[in-house]
Amino acid sequence: MVDGAPAAASSAELVEDLFRKEYAHLVSALTRFLGPSHIPLAEDVVHDALVSAMHAWRFGVPEDPKAWLVRVAHNRAVDIIRRERRHRSFLPELATMTALTASIEAALAPAAESAHQLAMMFAVCDPRLNRETHVTMILRWLCGLSPKEIGRAFLVDTPTIDRRLHRGRGRLRQLGRLPDVADLPDIDTRRDSVLHALYLLFNEGYHGSDPDDPVRPFLCEDALRLTELLLGAEATARPEVHALAALFCFGAARLPTRLDEDGVFVPLEDQDRGRWDPARIERGLVHLARSAAGDHLSPWHLEAGIACEHAIAPSVRATDWDRIAGFYQLLAEQAWSPVVALNRGLALAERDGVDAGRRELIALAGEPKLSRYPFYWAARADLERRAGCHAAARENYARAVALSRSPAERVSFERRIASLEIS
Repeated sequence: MVDGAPAAASSAELVEDLFRKEYAHLVSALTRFLGPSHIPLAEDVVHDALVSAMHAWRFGVPEDPKAWLVRVAHNRAVDIIRRERRHRSFLPELATMTALTASIEAALAPAAESAHQLAMMFAVCDPRLNRETHVTMILRWLCGLSPKEIGRAFLVDTPTIDRRLHRGRGRLRQLGRLPDVADLPDIDTRRDSVLHALYLLFNEGYHGSDPDDPVRPFLCEDALRLTELLLGAEATARPEVHALAALFCFGAARLPTRLDEDGVFVPLEDQDRGRWDPARIERGLVHLARSAAGDHLSPWHLEAGIACEHAIAPSVRATDWDRIAGFYQLLAEQAWSPVVALNRGLALAERDGVDAGRRELIALAGEPKLSRYPFYWAARADLERRAGCHAAARENYARAVALSRSPAERVSFERRIASLEIS
């Protein structure tokens, strides 16, 4: 039994990882095949496949675990549909078992995977649902997170997530079937919703609200994967999608240095740029170049341009702050927010001097969102420290500590207070 324990643990980890990766393929394929009103049925099929894998793989993982899981999902779907047909008319066009099994086989085929996930993503990002619901449904049905995991990520209880999913299911039922994205009459509006949802998803992975796990790289990976999925279809490939993919690549390149060995956030100026992922930066540059087609400059283009300047600069001092400040000015004109204004102020501090930045940040003190945002007070403190006003810096760092959402943030701010004592 002792010898078998590590193998069992390894199998359990493999099942968990495979389930999350394949969940999107299986649920979106079955939903498209069965219709959105049968999402619970699709989820049951995939859940049963997971349970079967957990039992069957305890003493050995199959040579092709993905194919095994797909086959079990196929068989389970056939069994459930056969049972359901005894009670009511269920997919009447599948009059024979041969037609049924062939149709499920085609639905689960790898060649159809991208089309199914695109259809699912555009369906869940219905403009009549809010973006919190969009992100919740993407995390559930396209990233494979459980309602409990989603709730933990966004600091809400599981019943709240269940209600969002219920609203989403209700809207999807009205569609009847998941259409091809090219057939959607409101594809441009839906694309905007999709991109905003993916942006929120990436941000949750890059610096989320879960106090125990504030950096979740796999969410960043999922956001990038789904964004690049859009680029693989003519109906959804647009310059602004390349811009968003570029933004994600530049951000993902910095993930290895976001936290130190103690799990504490590392400020940009202290990050080891030698550990940034050069392949990701190069990939981002390719996406950014392709985003230049057309004459529309979206907020995603501007944010990607800012991220690019940070990614290619050898140091904070050598960063082109004039370009960054210009991008932030354009972004503020297009899509002003308190956080955009905060970052613009920090860019001005680098370009025009600390006093210019301090004036900008002080002018934002009345913004309700920033009053509860720890990084606003940390930014104020950083500029006060650089100006030699250590008492004011200490006071602002203390406010950042009080508002911190995780130990990773709190300890980072406490270290900066400690550094004032020895400077």
